[in-house]
Amino acid sequence: MNAVDMPKTPRFKKCGLEEFLKFTKDKKERFELIEGRIHMMASPSMDHQDITGFIYIKLANYLEGKPCKAFIAPFDVFLFKKPLKSECQNVFQPDVFVVCKKSKMSQRGINGAPDFVVEVVSPSNAEHDYIDKLSVYMRYGVREYWIVDPETKQIYVYAKGKRGIIIHSFEDEVKVGIFGDFEIDFKELKL
Repeated sequence: MNAVDMPKTPRFKKCGLEEFLKFTKDKKERFELIEGRIHMMASPSMDHQDITGFIYIKLANYLEGKPCKAFIAPFDVFLFKKPLKSECQNVFQPDVFVVCKKSKMSQRGINGAPDFVVEVVSPSNAEHDYIDKLSVYMRYGVREYWIVDPETKQIYVYAKGKRGIIIHSFEDEVKVGIFGDFEIDFKELKL
């Protein structure tokens, strides 16, 4: 990548939604706005794609005919204090997520916190998933957040209102807590 492709807004300078949307409008690369700072996203590995697709297919099949809808990246999620204004400081593209309120869905993206989010860790952005996004997702009302780490073969489950985390391995059936009757059997995942 050459210098022309790098953000014109220095990483340490915060920007709002309008500036972010203007900057990313014609870019081929993917970007997120985390706490007002623009971050370029790395291209996913094959394992990352396999895991993301596996989880998305399981969720989409389970949700067929139900009011909730599963989404897969790239699709923007705007996290903001109401109403949506230029003060929006977070625009994420979660790997997989579920939204249960149709009023949050638009052609442009999701306006508000998804009910369930899965981020598959990439070595280049692990800090964002484990620290930055965890904090933002919980603060804005995501009910359940999974961090799936292909390197350690672990799934870290955070649930709103519950203390601590639950750690699973790729040998486990992991219950999706926002749905009382649904689990994803990670033994079926072939990497």
